[in-house]
Amino acid sequence: MESIQKRRRRFFAALGPILALIITGIVMVGRVFTKYEDIILASEDEKLFSLARSVDRSVASYLSRYGESLDDTVERWGFRSAEIRWRTEGDPETLLNHMRENVLAQDELITAMLAIQDGQVLLSTSGTTDYVIPPNAGREVGKGAVRPCLDGAGNIYLAFVREVGGGLSYAALMDLPGFYQRVAGDLTSGTQDRILLLDAGGQTLLHRVREGTRVDLVEALDGTSCDYGGLTFLLERQRAGEEGTAFYDTADCLEGKRYTARIAVLPAGEGNNGFFAVGVSVDYDGVIRPLHTAAIRLLAYGGMVVAGVVLLVVLTLRTRRRSEREFRELEVLRRKNEAMEELNRKTQELAHHQRLETIGTLTSSIAHEFNNLLTPIMGYSILTLEKLPAEETELYDNVLEIYNSSRKAKEIISRLSDLSRKNNALTFQFVSPDELVQKVLGVVAPAQPPGVTVETELNCRHLWLYGNETQLSQMLLNLMLNAFQAMEERGGTVTVSTWADGAHIRLRVSDTGPGIPEEAREHIFEPFYTTKEAGRGTGLGLAIVRQVVEEHQGSIELGTAPGGGAAFTVTFPLRDRAGEED
Repeated sequence: MESIQKRRRRFFAALGPILALIITGIVMVGRVFTKYEDIILASEDEKLFSLARSVDRSVASYLSRYGESLDDTVERWGFRSAEIRWRTEGDPETLLNHMRENVLAQDELITAMLAIQDGQVLLSTSGTTDYVIPPNAGREVGKGAVRPCLDGAGNIYLAFVREVGGGLSYAALMDLPGFYQRVAGDLTSGTQDRILLLDAGGQTLLHRVREGTRVDLVEALDGTSCDYGGLTFLLERQRAGEEGTAFYDTADCLEGKRYTARIAVLPAGEGNNGFFAVGVSVDYDGVIRPLHTAAIRLLAYGGMVVAGVVLLVVLTLRTRRRSEREFRELEVLRRKNEAMEELNRKTQELAHHQRLETIGTLTSSIAHEFNNLLTPIMGYSILTLEKLPAEETELYDNVLEIYNSSRKAKEIISRLSDLSRKNNALTFQFVSPDELVQKVLGVVAPAQPPGVTVETELNCRHLWLYGNETQLSQMLLNLMLNAFQAMEERGGTVTVSTWADGAHIRLRVSDTGPGIPEEAREHIFEPFYTTKEAGRGTGLGLAIVRQVVEEHQGSIELGTAPGGGAAFTVTFPLRDRAGEED
């Protein structure tokens, strides 16, 4: 009886520290995830403000450009002559023709041009004169002003007004949904990203709903509106004249679901566009939910580990008690030997995992910095595209290539960290193998060493494979660069071939270099294995190639090219694009 009580006391004495350790571990894990959540929040705020400033600059550019275009139109000699004829002879047709046929009126965003005498609309290219333009609203732009405008049907426009003297002024009316699409329609990265434009007077809201872009009077919106929470904060920041961020709960938005949003606001004040306050929000639930899921899983898995350790201890004790006395010493030695072997194996695995974790952490940091550099490149590329004249087709294509390359670079940056993840969600589409080869050859051309020539044998002009174009480009790019490095000293020829073989498409990259040693062939696709000298390779290139091939349900073979070089042959399933689209 006394021995039983001693065992109970020992049990409870050991249980206290164990519970304390468990509770302390849970609290520390919670603190770590809370700190990480704060870091994510700061990063999201920075992205939101960056996007808001991009929209603000775009709005300011459009307001300035259209205001200057109106100034240039009304100051032309033919326009002023038609105006004089109308004043003196009362004939409005010549002036109306000039109002209809000028460059500004032909712009797809301009819905009508008005001639206004002492605040009353006398002439209109739309055929109706029931427009109201508040004289004290808006702001000055160049020689004129930008003001809101309302017609008899309740439609809201943005009016660029230019006074020419004698109480006479002209106005160009801009379509606000089209204006919103120009400055903000293509800048959202997902369906839950929101961009709100509120006029400085707090009366008109431009935003996107399920039916498309809308222009709403603020007084007509209520709590059932999708953007009402964001609108409330936008009005608050506009009145205070200060930028800021906040959380709010949305109503049913584009995808018909409610979520918690994070919004960043730039007021229409000094230093900004001066006419529209800009609000940019994002589905914060979608950003933070994976972190919460990871925390729950970590705690669950940690509990399983603790439970497993406890069970292992209990089973070990029971086994030792049942063992015979004469075998105890032998059993102890055997267990120590097994423990040492297990410790050695786990130490090796831990070193390998720590190596991968370190690289993953560095890759994440580098990717973040590169994304910060790529974001303004993409934003300024879009702004440049919008400002280019229609006749500058070659310059337009060059800037568009900058934007497309920046977008693809954001995807390529994440490839290194993909080695430690499985089943990534990828965007797959039909890709022409021959066009893919031509694109990659254009990208890799600057890295082609002197004395190395590239030949192609492309036989899949009208065939398709189904995959992620960025990953396939990265795969082919790695194979090409490896071939270039193998021949950069003695030169040679790289041959890229495509052909169909039954139900498969094959792509081969072969070179006339020194080839790959036999002892290295079985390890060539392993991460961090490289035959290159120190400082010239990481051992990740072919590992990424194999991962891309496996994710596309293909296979890769290493062979010997004529002349002793290396030949990598990749096989993918052949897909019928016409059948898939039907």
